[in-house]
Amino acid sequence: MTRCLVAGAEPVFCHLRWWRYAFCGCLLLAMSAAHASGAQGGAVFNLSDVVVSASRSERPLADTPVRTQILDQATIQRLHSRDLRDALRILPGVQLREIHGKSGEEVYLQGFNGDRVLILVDGLPVSASTGSTVDTSQLAMLDIDHIEVVPGAASALYGSAAMGGVINVITRKNQNSERRLSGHASLDSGTYGSRQLDDSRVSGEQHLNASVTQRLGQSELRLGLDQRYSSGYDLNPDSWSSDGFSGSKSNLSAMLARHFGDSQWRLNAERFEEDSETRRAGSSGSDGVKHELLQRNRLALQGEWQSRIGQWQLQALHEMQDDQSDQLNNDSAIPAGNLWRDTQYQQQKAALQWQYSLDSALGYGAEMVAGVEGFRESMEQDKNEIKLTDEGLGENDQVSQRPDGTYDVSTNEVPYAQRKSGEFFTQLIIPLGVNGDISTGGRWQNDSDFGRFFSPTISVRQIFQWHNLQLQWRQSAGLGYRVPNLKNRYFIFDHSVNGYKVLGSEDLTPEKSRSLQMSFSLTDNEHFHAELALFNNRIQDLIEAQDSGESEDGGRVAIYRYANFANALTRGYDLSLQWQLLPGLQQRLSFGYLDARDLDLDTPLINRARHHAKALWLWDISHRLQLTLSGEYQGEHISSISEADSGSSQLNVSPAYSRWDIKGNWLLNARTSVYGGVNNLFDTVRDSADAYDRRPVFGRMPYAGLSYQF
Repeated sequence: MTRCLVAGAEPVFCHLRWWRYAFCGCLLLAMSAAHASGAQGGAVFNLSDVVVSASRSERPLADTPVRTQILDQATIQRLHSRDLRDALRILPGVQLREIHGKSGEEVYLQGFNGDRVLILVDGLPVSASTGSTVDTSQLAMLDIDHIEVVPGAASALYGSAAMGGVINVITRKNQNSERRLSGHASLDSGTYGSRQLDDSRVSGEQHLNASVTQRLGQSELRLGLDQRYSSGYDLNPDSWSSDGFSGSKSNLSAMLARHFGDSQWRLNAERFEEDSETRRAGSSGSDGVKHELLQRNRLALQGEWQSRIGQWQLQALHEMQDDQSDQLNNDSAIPAGNLWRDTQYQQQKAALQWQYSLDSALGYGAEMVAGVEGFRESMEQDKNEIKLTDEGLGENDQVSQRPDGTYDVSTNEVPYAQRKSGEFFTQLIIPLGVNGDISTGGRWQNDSDFGRFFSPTISVRQIFQWHNLQLQWRQSAGLGYRVPNLKNRYFIFDHSVNGYKVLGSEDLTPEKSRSLQMSFSLTDNEHFHAELALFNNRIQDLIEAQDSGESEDGGRVAIYRYANFANALTRGYDLSLQWQLLPGLQQRLSFGYLDARDLDLDTPLINRARHHAKALWLWDISHRLQLTLSGEYQGEHISSISEADSGSSQLNVSPAYSRWDIKGNWLLNARTSVYGGVNNLFDTVRDSADAYDRRPVFGRMPYAGLSYQF
């Protein structure tokens, strides 16, 4: 009999027998596929692909000390991924959730939400758009080579923000090509039909992606543009409030690369801009809009060179973000309640890394990696609001009376604040003969506000050969660590129109975690690959927003504050299978189980589906025609916990759902192709009247496009 792992949970979490049968069935499929793989033609994956995230050095995927998932450029293109969200959707173990109060989505890995998953571009961090969470819809798939995902605590290599794992987006490096000028451009358009807010437009979604590269000798210049436009989206046309923004998201990039003998350097300049508007109902009962203008400028320098004592890497980053968020009433005769907020955030990082081969001393594959990093972040936040009275204002508020009798109130909500840290990390990989290795390392961090901490890690990899199959067994243990950033401590997330505010707290202490990981992979190194990954993460002093009991505006606006209040556990497994069914037909299946709980309250952690499954079929019908079918299932999960009339906890459930996408590509000639598909084929959407429903917001969208390369 299966025991319910969540005390007090509803019966939905207690009938878990079926996952055992699913697990056994997948293993049988894996064995049969492995037996039949020798008769298939064409390799479906390449374990010699070079990755960097698992060890901070270039190693073949098969030789990484910890489990690493990779999503290659060809698959990203076949999925017609517009942004990082679209690409991550098919990866085993990844769950995506809507960012409350925003138009984008955050990523969950092994039960850790987006606050605790570090997202990098070429090894450098991306600023969070709100709170501490990176909006995955803001990262366009522009000149992307591949995406690397390392689940589990990676604080020893990447610092405090990587307690739940690392997602590293790797852009295209300068290519050795005889063509001096090359590039590509694609344009597609889709429609949501009657759910579009702008009835005058046939298309509700447009996407333009273009890149051009100029090579001259040892230099390379690349310019890129990605533009996404939406006309707005609403599940319920009878209400004023909308579910999807209208406006645009734009990414611009410029890259200059140059070889100097044994060294190579890259300078990247990027700009992201989101100009969006969402309908909302004001607290006064009038209709209004929330307008957001977010601009992010990023400059990164990266260099690599070889010396007699090893290989060196230098990275430097400067990023500035300005987020202007306005909440305005449509009726100009009702100015009270109009609010303008401006948040400015900056981050700088510099890192120097040294890599040295120890092959002659310890055996083939032995290496030492060490480095130092410096990090600094700062923020400031201002607010301007129109109020009916000048009562209850702070001593630093600047007040002026308007001609209509209302008051214009300006507030420096968050005076200039900053945080700095200095860090040193090291990792040593020692081969255990020809069939394994052991890796150990750690990171020492000295934070300007929270002092010193050391995060160690150790991992072991073993290889067993059986006929034409290879079994790899990986085990790792590490300590995670997360320092409350400035947004946790000072940021004000104002959703007064929805009845709440989330305030930062200066009294927070760092989070800590202990992570145990184990994985088994079985492969013939060409046609078939199966993997079982198990994990157990224990988190202490988890930082979450909780109801403070305070309120504003006569009790209409509840005040939530960040606080350390929970000891949590996440554990489970991910099973994935990949093989060639027929020549030209590839299949990828995965199933995941997650148990995520608050150990103090003995309740589930919200927004984590216990069961999730994914499927992907890639069919090359001919050298001109490709079809791609992808599917995702997420079981019902707890979306919020409220207090029942009896005083006990009431678990509010979001229903289970499945989503299917179908895509196609038709090659017209060597340079031109047409493509199209249907996202959310069966139109699975949430019930807009159910506040606890977390199923997809966006329904069926057919689209078509044209691509040209030169």
